[in-house]
Amino acid sequence: MKKVINKNLNKIGLTFILIIALIILSPVLTKAQKNFPQPTNLKYINDYVGVIDDETKEYIVSVGNELEKKTGAQMSVVVIDSLEGYDIESYANSLFRQWGLGQKDKDNGVMILLSVKDKKWRVEVGRGLEGRITDIYSSRVMEEVAKPLLKKEEYGKAMKKVYSVFADDVAKEYNVTLGKNEKVKVTQKKKSGGGAITGIIFIIILLSIFGGRGGRRGRRSSIWDLIFLNSLFSNRRNRWDYYDDDDDDNDDDLFGGGGFGGFGGFGGGGSSGGGFGGFGGGSSGGGGSSGGW
Repeated sequence: MKKVINKNLNKIGLTFILIIALIILSPVLTKAQKNFPQPTNLKYINDYVGVIDDETKEYIVSVGNELEKKTGAQMSVVVIDSLEGYDIESYANSLFRQWGLGQKDKDNGVMILLSVKDKKWRVEVGRGLEGRITDIYSSRVMEEVAKPLLKKEEYGKAMKKVYSVFADDVAKEYNVTLGKNEKVKVTQKKKSGGGAITGIIFIIILLSIFGGRGGRRGRRSSIWDLIFLNSLFSNRRNRWDYYDDDDDDNDDDLFGGGGFGGFGGFGGGGSSGGGFGGFGGGSSGGGGSSGGW
C-alpha cells in the first residue's frame, strides 16, 4: 500500500514540476514568437527600420532573384530595430528556421541580420553552404567590408557590398555566373610573404624526412609526395582569401558581374515548398558568425 501511495505521490510531484516549468517558460516562448516578423514582399531584403535606400533594395532583389533562379539557394537581408534582450545567435537561428531559407532538401540559405540599436550583426548559414561560407570567412567579410560602413550608418552600402560578396560565393559553389552582381571595391592589401616562407620551411623539413629513402623509386615517391602536400598547403592558404584572383588580376576587385535590373519576377525558381514568404523550407544548424560595430 505504501509503495502505491509513494508511486502516486512521485507522479503528482513530477506533474507539478512540469506545470511550474511551463508557466515559467510560457512568457519567454510567447515573447519569442511575437517578436519574429514575417517576411516582406521583397523577400531578399527585409528592412523593418527604414535604413536601406530604395536603390539598394532594388539591387539586392535583382541579384537575389537571379541567384535563386540559377542555384535554388536563397539569401536574405533582415534589418531589425532591436533584439529586445535576446542574443543575436539564437534570434537569427530561430528566425532562419521559422522562415525556412533555402531548399528543404539542401539547406542552402543565407541570412544577414542587422540589429540597429544593438549595433550587432549575424550571418546565419544553412548546412548546405557551410563548406563554402565558413564561420571564419563570413566574419572576415563582415569585419572588413561591412563594419567600416556600418560605423558610419551607411547601412545600404554595407548590405549591398556583403550581399554581392556572398552571392558570388554561392554562385561559385554551383558553378554559375551572376550577370547582375556588381564588383565590390576594397582597399588593396599588401600580400604577406609569411605564407611563402612557411611553405619553404615546410618543404625543407619534408625533404629532410623523405630524403633518406633509398633508390630511385624512393626519390620519385618523395617528389610526388611533396607535390601533393604542397598543393594541399596552397589550397588551404587560398581558402582563407576572399579576393577573386581567378577572375581578375586586380586584388582590389571582388567578384565579377555588373549592373542590375528591376523588381519584376522575384518569386524565384528551383525552391521547394515549406517556408514562409516564398522561402523553400530550409534550415540551419547554427553555422555562421556574429559581431558588432
